[in-house]
Amino acid sequence: MKKKIVSTLLAGLMILSSFSTGVFAEEATEDYGEVTIENGERTITFTEMPTGILCCYSGEVLMQLGLEDYIIGTSTNNKGRISPIEGVAEKFEGIPEIERSHENAVASGADLIIGEVSAFQEDRWGTYDMLEEKGITGYALTGTVVEDETMDSIYQDIENMGKIFKVEDRAEELIADTKEQIAAIEEAVSGVAQDDKVKAFVMDSVSGNEVYTTSAGLESNLIELAGGINTTKGMADSRWFTTSVETIVTANPDVMIFNDYGNEEMLQESLDFINNNEALADVPAVANQNYIIIPLAYAMHDLSSVIACETFAEAFYPELFE
Repeated sequence: MKKKIVSTLLAGLMILSSFSTGVFAEEATEDYGEVTIENGERTITFTEMPTGILCCYSGEVLMQLGLEDYIIGTSTNNKGRISPIEGVAEKFEGIPEIERSHENAVASGADLIIGEVSAFQEDRWGTYDMLEEKGITGYALTGTVVEDETMDSIYQDIENMGKIFKVEDRAEELIADTKEQIAAIEEAVSGVAQDDKVKAFVMDSVSGNEVYTTSAGLESNLIELAGGINTTKGMADSRWFTTSVETIVTANPDVMIFNDYGNEEMLQESLDFINNNEALADVPAVANQNYIIIPLAYAMHDLSSVIACETFAEAFYPELFE
């Protein structure tokens, strides 16, 4: 019977998210004090509990900390609506989707916006200064403001949300549970010798004769935690970069990971590009059709990255998970 490492995580998350809204009401009436958060190069100081969150990412951490009643709006492309973590998508039902603009951010009534650092631009939700002038704090996900995103970035976001909303105990428990699941995956693949490790190439997207892949960041970290090797690690100064088919030939991967943006035509274009390229015919991953297709949302700044990591490990070494 196939071992499911994440089952304990999912059960734990359900428990964590079961707190009643009455608890929040009680906490909100207490003396809030002052909470200081380091957010990249910015220091954010809260002197009162935020009352309305505009959630511009998948929001799994917020939901699993039981903070759903604080979320008053979400972005139109919110990936939490397709979250694999039980209960998350359901909790987003009924939360209004808001078209991205500074005017809409202000009109939403939110006093805290959480999203990727790229969201805080003048032609998006607005710069930090623009938002602060309207009484809105912008919080950029840690993974988007550090040099290299790893699971530690997600743990930091959990810790920060725990501090901001005075649910530190729940945050600590969620971090511990998540680390336990990652440790279980690492333990399962720990016996794989370095020379026997699966070599993976991430096929994010294709444009003409060029492919877009990863040099660093969370997906690369998840591949390593799953016991694999990211064959393009460190090839560029940026986390993602454009390269050629020759790079794939040289990398000679055992497996190819296709990021699914939720667009069937885009995914098929990537698959056709790889399958129909004669230069790749002898690459092991292509010759054996050893492909992993994973929703990109599973490997972006949030808790479903644990499921992405398990997916990689089970595909790399199926015999270890029978």
